[in-house]
Amino acid sequence: MRKLAITVGLCALNAVGVLAGGYLTNTNQSVSFLRNPARDAVIAIDGAYFNPAGVSFMTPGWHMAFNIQSAYQSRSITSAFGQSYGNLGLPFSTGIVNGRANAANGSKFFDGKAKAPVIPSIELARVGEHWTGTFHFGITGGGGKCNFDDGLPSFESQVAMLPVLVNILSPNTVNNYTMDTHMQGRQYYFGGQFGIGYKFTPNLSVNVGGRVVYADCNYYGYVRNIGVGINTPAGVVNMPASDFFTAQNMPHFAAVAEDRELNCDQTGWGFTPIISVDYKTGKWNFAAKYEFKTRLRLKNRSGVNTSGLSEFDDGKKIAADIPAILTLGAQYEILDNLRASAGFHYYFDKQATQYENKEEHLDGGGWEVLAGLELDLNKRWTVSAGWQTTNYGLGEDSRFVTDMSFVTNSNSVGLGATFRLKERVKLNFAYFKTFYQHYRKNQPDYTDLKTKFGGMLGEMGTQLTAAQAQLTAYINSGAIPAEQLPVYQQQLAVVNGELGALGAINRGMANYSTAGFDNFHRTNDVFGIGLEIDF
Repeated sequence: MRKLAITVGLCALNAVGVLAGGYLTNTNQSVSFLRNPARDAVIAIDGAYFNPAGVSFMTPGWHMAFNIQSAYQSRSITSAFGQSYGNLGLPFSTGIVNGRANAANGSKFFDGKAKAPVIPSIELARVGEHWTGTFHFGITGGGGKCNFDDGLPSFESQVAMLPVLVNILSPNTVNNYTMDTHMQGRQYYFGGQFGIGYKFTPNLSVNVGGRVVYADCNYYGYVRNIGVGINTPAGVVNMPASDFFTAQNMPHFAAVAEDRELNCDQTGWGFTPIISVDYKTGKWNFAAKYEFKTRLRLKNRSGVNTSGLSEFDDGKKIAADIPAILTLGAQYEILDNLRASAGFHYYFDKQATQYENKEEHLDGGGWEVLAGLELDLNKRWTVSAGWQTTNYGLGEDSRFVTDMSFVTNSNSVGLGATFRLKERVKLNFAYFKTFYQHYRKNQPDYTDLKTKFGGMLGEMGTQLTAAQAQLTAYINSGAIPAEQLPVYQQQLAVVNGELGALGAINRGMANYSTAGFDNFHRTNDVFGIGLEIDF
């Protein structure tokens, strides 16, 4: 019998990770970005990532930069679902998770923490009279580890339905549900980018190259010790849900409360062709870059997967394309010591194939607008600040957004400074703060609960009906010895009882609303320090 998947939720960091950019792209690849994110037309060493063609306009010779960033993020979800049916109450309000009771008002706050204390990146360039070579290495996707110590609403909601099912059969029998749960996700997309540039004229340069991407991910989580609190004259008695169903002569129902666990590694390789162009004239500099879609297939190595999530089956390959990106930028020298910059990014998210074509739930691609200022205070100090707005093509109540992987629109600000230690050596310091909007997802059937339970109960009914017919035919055949007949009659009685319970549950579920909502939010803080050297 196919069991109901009490799903082990995962903090899938592939959705923006802990950094900035499109849903599979981290664009803050240097500390200079943190202090001014409008880097698309920059003529500097971090142009090896942002504007490879512009590196050709740097002074001839070798240039190198090394950056360390530290990112800290929280991901929160406020959820509620269900409607009173008799004395059933609101499902989340009856839960005791990891030994702690849920709020009495029926909503629940789920909180996850993601951190990446060390995010390194390096840039290297060799600039000649006409030819230029560029190299960048960094974590271009993911970038940290996220923990939800109390799980996620998508799987707790399934456990929360157990009291509902039991109380449909016998009102006020179950007082609460209990469970132990934990989940964590870790994802790193390492990117090694290279390019060859050529300066056709003193004003025009083109760079062609690519990025090799290696994905290394792990997802671990479990749901254990699922129980129910039974109302008795002496008070509430907690017991394993499987034991309760077995004691009620409902052995098939006991299967829905078994432990679930997942430990899956995912790895994969991809390649991103990149072309960029830069045109410099007077006080203006203009640049454009196009990164082609990266076809990426992640292969699973699952030590254990009893989660019911086929996405993590051992040996399976999962589509996880990285979207193509178009960036446009401009920089203007207002004064000898003051520069303004602006940029625009468009992410072709709907054309990037995801598992089960999840990208089709998007209304369109994501886009960003960026702006910044940079001021030279003197020969040693430069200060800068910038702003970025990020918008995703989610639409309303998008099925693209789930508690396992969500993004929300945001505005970010960055500020920082450069200190020149020597003529050819300087340090960058920066802080980058993102202010996320809330995204509320209303659902007429919260996390498809009725669909999930309907499928499970329907399959259970088919199997019980077949067992009923087989037992009845065998009992009526006269082939059973008299001393064994009570055993088969008892088995038939159990099957008949479970079929009766299924009918009552289906009728009760028809009158029970599973409508609900999730309200998603995030916070993000990034600190950075970097070293630049000209040889």
